[in-house]
Amino acid sequence: MKPLTLRTKLTLFYSITVSVLLTGFALVYYRVLSVGLDQALTQELIDRTSGLRGYLRFEEGQPVFAYDPTDPDEVSFINTATRYYQVYEIRNGTLLAESDELRALGVEYSAEDLSRYIQAPPSLIDLQTDQGKLRLRNEALAAEGGVYLLVVGTSLQPMEDTLTSFIKALAWLLPSGVLLAALAAWFMAGKALEPVAALGKAAGQIAVSSLDRRLPVRGTNDELDQLASQFNDTLARLEKAVAEMKQFTASISHELRTPLAVLRGEAEVALMQANSAEQYRRVLASQLEEFEKLTRMINQLLTLARAESGDVAIAHEPVNISSMTESLAEQLEPVAASKDVSISCKCDSDVILRGDAAWVERIILNLADNAIKFTPTGGHVQIKLSRADSSAILDIADDGIGISPDDVPHIFERFYRADPSRSNRADGAGLGLSLVKWAVDQHRGSIQVESTPGHGTRFTVRLPLSQWDKVARQPAG
Repeated sequence: MKPLTLRTKLTLFYSITVSVLLTGFALVYYRVLSVGLDQALTQELIDRTSGLRGYLRFEEGQPVFAYDPTDPDEVSFINTATRYYQVYEIRNGTLLAESDELRALGVEYSAEDLSRYIQAPPSLIDLQTDQGKLRLRNEALAAEGGVYLLVVGTSLQPMEDTLTSFIKALAWLLPSGVLLAALAAWFMAGKALEPVAALGKAAGQIAVSSLDRRLPVRGTNDELDQLASQFNDTLARLEKAVAEMKQFTASISHELRTPLAVLRGEAEVALMQANSAEQYRRVLASQLEEFEKLTRMINQLLTLARAESGDVAIAHEPVNISSMTESLAEQLEPVAASKDVSISCKCDSDVILRGDAAWVERIILNLADNAIKFTPTGGHVQIKLSRADSSAILDIADDGIGISPDDVPHIFERFYRADPSRSNRADGAGLGLSLVKWAVDQHRGSIQVESTPGHGTRFTVRLPLSQWDKVARQPAG
C-alpha cells in the first residue's frame, strides 16, 4: 500500500477535526434548540391556562368564558386558547365542556384520573393521538362551591416540524461544510508545503561536487527558515570537512612521494654505481633515515586521526610542569649543542596544572624542538615558565629565521609548511603543531604566536592551573 503524502495526511486531519467540531456544535445546538422550544411551549401553555382562568365563569354549574366579543385581541386569544380545552367537575367526574378538536380525538379523563388532580399542583402530560402529539396542562380550581379541572392543550407538531427541518438542514450543511473544509485544507496544505518542496528540490541538487550550494532562506524566520539555516550550517561544516579531506589526501600523497622517491633513487644509484660494501652501507644508512621519517610521519598521522576522532582520552591529574620543563630542557641541550645553539630555561618552582603528563610533555618538546631546528648556528633558544592569575604560562622564544605574517594564521593546519626557506630546514611532515594545538585545546588552554621574519619566533602557551598549585604554594606550618 502506497503511503499517504504529508499533504493528504494534513487534509484528512483537518477534515476529521472540522467534522467532529461541526457535528459536536450541531448536537449542542440541536439540544439547545429542543430545550428552548420545549420551554417556550410549556410557558405558552401556562400563559393560556392563566388567561382562560381569568375569563372562565360558572353559571348554574356550566362553564362559560366572559369576554368582550368586540375586542379582536380577546377574541383571538379565546379562539387560540380554547382550540384544545376541557372542563371537568372533579368530584362527580363529569365532563362539562370541551373543544371540538379534543372531542374528535376522543380524549377524556376517567374518574380515577380526575381524583389525582384534586389537590395536586398543575401538571403537564404529553399525549399521543392519531393526529400527532399533544401537550396538556391540568390545573384544578375551586369556584362556586365546586372543584373543577381546567385542561388546556396545544399541539407539539410545530415544535417537531422545526426540529425536523433543522435536522434536514444539517443533513446537507454538515457534508457541505466538511467538503469545503477538505478543499480548503488541501489548498492550504499545498501552499504551506510549497517551501518544503522547494527545500527538497534544492537539497536534491546538492552533491559532493556542489557542496557550496545552499538552501534558500526566505527571511520569514519561521520553522522552515530555521530548518534551512541549520541545514546550510551543516552543509558548510560538511563542505569544510570534505575540503580538509581533499587537502589531507593531496598533502599526504605529496609527503609520501618525496621519501619514496628518495628511497627509489638511492636504490637505483646503488644498483648502478655501488661497488663496495662501504657504498652500500651509506645507501642503507640514508634509506634507514628516510624510513624513520616515514615511520614518524605515519605515527603522527595515526595519533592526529585518533585525537580528532575522539579516541584519545586525556588524563586529568596533577602535573608538575616546572620539573618537567627543566628536565626536557636538559635533554635537549645535546641537540642544541650539535647545532651550536645555546638553550636557557627559567621556571617558577612547583607550577602544577591538571592534565595529561604525556601530552603536556609533547607540547613542550615539539615547540622547543622546532625552536632549535629553525635557529641558525650561534643562535639562542629561551624557555620560560611562570604563573599569571590562574594559568601556567609557557614561553618558548628563539632568534631564528621567523615566520612570514601570511603563514602565521595557517601554521597549526595539518601538513602546512611555511615558506621554502623555513621548510627546507625541517624534516617533519607539518603535523607537529597540529598535535600541539589539539593538545592545548583539550587542556582548555590557548596558544599564541609572535614572529618577525629574520628576528625569531615566540610561542606562548597558557594552561589552567590545578587546585594543587595553590596547595603547593601555601606556607608550611
